Amino acid sequence: GLDANTTPVRSVMSANPESIAPEKPFGHALHRMFEGGFRHVPVVEDGRPVGMVSARNALGLEILQFEKELKERDHIAEIL
Repeated sequence: GLDANTTPVRSVMSANPESIAPEKPFGHALHRMFEGGFRHVPVVEDGRPVGMVSARNALGLEILQFEKELKERDHIAEIL
């Protein structure tokens, strides 16, 4: 419900997001996203953003299905 023309990015962005260096393996980025519960991780080099890794772009719908299955499994484990 915020106005995109007047809302500053700082008011909707994650404060101090986790980031990854460009020389790290791709799998490391995916693991950090999964463990942290987020779908994007900025790639930072020398304190400057140089890119973004997105789980959706990287793995497509497969990761979304995987996340759904993990949540369902956890829910079933809680019930039992």
